[in-house]
Amino acid sequence: MPMTRVQTVILLVSASLLLSPAATAAVTPPGGTFTFAVGNAPASLDPSSGEASNEYYFTPAYDSLINYGYDGKYTPGLATSWKWVGSNYKTLDLTLRPNVKFSDGSPLTAQVVKSWLDLQMKNKSPVFVNLGTKSVEVRGPLSLRLNLASSNPLTLLFLSRTWLSGVIPCAKAAATPAMLKAATCGTGPYVLDPKQTVTGDTYTYVPNPNYWNPSRIQWKKLVLKVVTNNQAAIDAVRAGQAQAAWPAQASLIPTAVAAGLKSAGVPQNIIGLDFLDKSGKIVPAFKDVRVRQALNYAVDRKALAAALGGGQGDPVSTQFLPGGEGYDAALSNYYPYDVAKAKQLPADAGYPQGFEFTVLSTPIAGIDTMIQAVAGYWQAIGVKAKIDTKPQAADFFAGLTSGKYGIAGAGLGATNPTLLAWNCCFRPGAVWNPDKTAVPALQAIVDKLAATDPTRANPVAMQVNAYMTKNAWFVPVYSGKLNYIYDAKKLSLPTPSTVQPVIDILDMKPVK
Repeated sequence: MPMTRVQTVILLVSASLLLSPAATAAVTPPGGTFTFAVGNAPASLDPSSGEASNEYYFTPAYDSLINYGYDGKYTPGLATSWKWVGSNYKTLDLTLRPNVKFSDGSPLTAQVVKSWLDLQMKNKSPVFVNLGTKSVEVRGPLSLRLNLASSNPLTLLFLSRTWLSGVIPCAKAAATPAMLKAATCGTGPYVLDPKQTVTGDTYTYVPNPNYWNPSRIQWKKLVLKVVTNNQAAIDAVRAGQAQAAWPAQASLIPTAVAAGLKSAGVPQNIIGLDFLDKSGKIVPAFKDVRVRQALNYAVDRKALAAALGGGQGDPVSTQFLPGGEGYDAALSNYYPYDVAKAKQLPADAGYPQGFEFTVLSTPIAGIDTMIQAVAGYWQAIGVKAKIDTKPQAADFFAGLTSGKYGIAGAGLGATNPTLLAWNCCFRPGAVWNPDKTAVPALQAIVDKLAATDPTRANPVAMQVNAYMTKNAWFVPVYSGKLNYIYDAKKLSLPTPSTVQPVIDILDMKPVK
């Protein structure tokens, strides 16, 4: 999910150089144009941004080193095989697929992969943070070894498409990474066409003539249309202007289904609010855990889940969903609706008359609607929340790290392994937790989790859940599905799962 629009003539010119004139695939795709209405635009087309919610802008143009399926199994991608060296999850050997070319015609080699990962280490990008790479060794033209600074049992998952660390651009991009702000240069089945692209609005992809597996190309053209208004996105599908929309607001789905569209999705998101400033630098009251807890007790989650969840949501008090390794049913109603306690706790913390603050909001996934309702509950305990809504997702994400807001709307939630959630969202300094204040007690639990076999991680992950819930890092409100709305007469979608809730755009195929 994005931050700012990039409109630079130089970058667009460099982008056009990456495309062959009238690029066409080796075989004729069965489908014509697939238009996908997406609720956000990327700040950049550089996959090293590591923002998983921008995956749909990267997957068409970039294969990942390893694939992670809806069944939770790993299969070959750009890497045909891999093997852990030793038992401490610190050394991984990879063998690359032969005869693979990038969209600019250059070959995929172990040296190209090393150059990209070395750049990420130098820049300390999210790719580096996710992997924790210490060094990369080239052991042959198509073989390399990843040496990690500390144990990372989830490395294979990070190397899949959803987490972008296994997305490898061409050698030219590693040497000049600025070219990726508005262009693509990958090994994927498509390549961005800058002549049909309007940054922040419409992103058009055409087949990559150098693609190693042309049968994967299902469409003559892929168009990602940015539609931030949920109702407008669904209306576009109903009108035939798009074949699918994502993410679809839960409360709007019943009407869409009644109109003949189909819905797909699994429980994945927690719609709520995220304390960006737990140290109180922006909003001093937020430093006191009693205040953060009070804002939780003040909310009638059952009422909001019923009103806003579209029949899909459940009231929740934690960021961890059933199916996730950190889920603990005993914490699911940790903050029952209790107005008396919600008034007493701020008074005990030195705020008997309440206080004011500004909430960063966005209409994506119905977050703005939820915040307006929550603000009403807070008003009832003397806390005034001014809502600053950013219609453009780019502006919203810029606001998360701007240092201007102590709290923001969020659509987070953990069914994925807790270490993934920690790296992307929970750790100090992450986009969703810009407060860099160290939390030694929690870090010690995370360090223990990182050294634990993933099949035995549940008890430790539950400790992470307990710490964040009891210390009120969030104000979760209701659970929701990661919903897709689509026209089943034109589009076929696979069934998502709790381990892989994000449908690969390459698996969205024309109905034959």
